Amino acid sequence: MTEAEAIAKRIESFGAGRAFTAADFSDVAGRRNTANALGRLHAKGGIARAIRGVYYAPERSALMGTEVPASADEVVRAVARANKWIVAPSGDAALNALGLDTQVPAKLVYVSSGPYKRYEYGPYDIELRHRANRDLLDCSQITCTIVQALKALGRENVGDEEIGTLARNLTEEQAGAFLEESAGLTSWVADAAKKIWEAKHGQDR
Repeated sequence: MTEAEAIAKRIESFGAGRAFTAADFSDVAGRRNTANALGRLHAKGGIARAIRGVYYAPERSALMGTEVPASADEVVRAVARANKWIVAPSGDAALNALGLDTQVPAKLVYVSSGPYKRYEYGPYDIELRHRANRDLLDCSQITCTIVQALKALGRENVGDEEIGTLARNLTEEQAGAFLEESAGLTSWVADAAKKIWEAKHGQDR
């Protein structure tokens, strides 16, 4: 199997909607060869390009008969993997990711262990804001996202409705991870984690 064939096979295994970069094929081929292979696939229409260096296999909507692009979050995750950054949605993006706000914001802000970056993708303005590694490294992805969402709401606005929404939208595993990892966080965040776990436990019984 040639490098190009191995790259194409892996893309097929990713499935539609998964964003990727040359870095996702580092065990298959060198970065330059991979970039060239991705460029050829894009030119042939086999894959679509989201932003420079980031591609995806579009999903086709049976209802609309149109191609559905990769989500903005997928694009950010691909960029983060390529650069070995840790990222988590912040503000309105975090609220939307957890179902606390159903309106998708046009500006998506992420906290990142990398430098400040800004990308334009479709209708979205994506901004990555640097935060110290210690603010991101000690927690799982879901805990980082929940913490950012709670901060966006503010302590005084985290009531029974918000706790209930989080309990419904988090899996048992996610709620458990948040409870465990909240031990070293701000007291009101740790208290919210306990309430979410209790609400989740009550709902699942």
